[in-house]
Amino acid sequence: MDKPSKTEAEQLAFFESSYEKFQFARKSAGEVNHFYRVGGTTVCLSFAGNNLVPHLTPALEHLRIEECDSPDVTFCIWDSLSTITEMTPPPCGWDCFTDRGDIWGFNSKRIKTAFHWIECSVNLMDLERNTAIYWVQTAETLPYWVHASPLRTLFHWWMEKNGCQLLHAASVGTREGAVLITGKGGVGKSTTALSCLEAGLNYMADDYLITCMEPQPRVYSLYSTAKLNADHVHNFPDLARFVKNPEKLDQEKAVMFLFPQMKEQILQEMHLKAILTPRVVNQNETSFSPVQHWTTHRAMSFTTMSQLPYVGRHTHEFIGRLSSLLPGYTLELGRDLQKIPEAVSNFIADTERYQPIHSLESGSAEKAETKPMVSVIIPVFNGEDFIRDAIEYIISQNYPALEIIIVDDGSTDRTSEIVNELPVDFRYFKQPNAGPASARNRGIRDASADLLVFLDVDDIWPENNLHLLVDEMQHEPDADVIRGYAQIMEYNEETGEYDYVGSPVETFPDYIGAAIYRSSAFEKVGLFDTSLKFGEDTDWFNRAEEVHLNVKRLEDMTLLVRRHGKNMTHGKDIVELGALRVFKKSMDRERARKQALMSSREETAPDAARRQ
Repeated sequence: MDKPSKTEAEQLAFFESSYEKFQFARKSAGEVNHFYRVGGTTVCLSFAGNNLVPHLTPALEHLRIEECDSPDVTFCIWDSLSTITEMTPPPCGWDCFTDRGDIWGFNSKRIKTAFHWIECSVNLMDLERNTAIYWVQTAETLPYWVHASPLRTLFHWWMEKNGCQLLHAASVGTREGAVLITGKGGVGKSTTALSCLEAGLNYMADDYLITCMEPQPRVYSLYSTAKLNADHVHNFPDLARFVKNPEKLDQEKAVMFLFPQMKEQILQEMHLKAILTPRVVNQNETSFSPVQHWTTHRAMSFTTMSQLPYVGRHTHEFIGRLSSLLPGYTLELGRDLQKIPEAVSNFIADTERYQPIHSLESGSAEKAETKPMVSVIIPVFNGEDFIRDAIEYIISQNYPALEIIIVDDGSTDRTSEIVNELPVDFRYFKQPNAGPASARNRGIRDASADLLVFLDVDDIWPENNLHLLVDEMQHEPDADVIRGYAQIMEYNEETGEYDYVGSPVETFPDYIGAAIYRSSAFEKVGLFDTSLKFGEDTDWFNRAEEVHLNVKRLEDMTLLVRRHGKNMTHGKDIVELGALRVFKKSMDRERARKQALMSSREETAPDAARRQ
């Protein structure tokens, strides 16, 4: 359901009111200012009193500078408990807050606003005045990751304004340069970074860092900390003494504060030479293998875009450019941790001998031989504004073995005319209007391939999405469905472009177009329910769960959903979207299963009695 947007005046009024509260707090508790050099800019942390200083400054201490009369940006920081000053109530309901921090309806280009549930913090920034606000009720409830990477949201917004980007990544280096180490949690970023630090290499970051591309790709240090799973601390005996929360390792990651003891190895900036994505392999030695740039693009983007509020087109395009500028490699981590630093050091010293991959031409014989055929099913109803773009995005995937099936569900506009002009081979079916479920079912019945994907005419896929999904299917032969997450994009009338809205992990979970399916999955579950004009997606995945279909979820963004005011679901409430009907169908099936089970037991009971 759609949430009403707040005007920029309303968002500015909330910022002004919050800033007034900070001024009251500062007058009550006194002013404490700390200055830092961050990503080539001067940042002032202006605290109302001392209460939050020991919680938010240690991780930044390696960037501390002398007092400055004219900082580039000021973060105004306060808590209510120590200053006896309450925060301005939010101008929205609790249902507008998201897990990532975005607030639905707060879309101002000038005023940034975020609320983080667990730390219970309000984050605000006026990008015109270069002034930000950070508020919490009390410091006592701050989680461990805030101590390790404080004020991350504010730094994210500030760096974005300055042409830089916060990334969820690690970085280490030598005098020849640095490498970016990226990937989702658990792949080995921290293991690699801390192994290199312990061996004497330069250290930039373990969790979040700053990157820029002008005049050349560079990495800036932001936090002089490291986070490590508690059961891995014993692998780093020289660093274990820096753990600050040893009494809480049964509940938290180990947080290491590395400054000032490791200050000689913690550099503030370095130029980048390559991007590495770790992968644990069953071998002793650590090695490197080149990958295509879209592989590193995906490895960098998902966790960054899942965690930072209001990341969108800028972040996605920044990561895309960075991964195109720098060669990407899989860092194949061997069992011998002691050999990782030497391997990384040798790699940095002689990156030229590691030949990067150049994309193969579309439709090459080599790709066609190794890729299975995929049927792309496109249901369309009055899609004259989008059908041409949809086909172009599919072709841009450069997948060599495609069957494109367009099912026209009774369009009355120019869809048919435009389809006939498309410069690509496809199969075209037209039927009386019966709804998207019926159109998809027609495509399923006529599909030739064993692997099926669906794309609504106004949605698009990220770069190389088909390659990713097919590769996962080949690596998971027992999986019936592999699906990722969808990113919502809303049309901006001022710019004429689509802006990213919200976090992919918080969107509707059952987008059909975010997955790849084996054709056998529809034999096990059945086709989409044509009695449902809306909600057929949730109903199908409900039935898939009931029959224990093997569905794997990827931590990847695999669909871009464009909202433009003409979507079928636009403006519909929960009843109109069929949620109650879908729920009732699920309950009816559960009731029928229980009744069948009881009947089966009653029928077998006399036979069992006779055998006694």
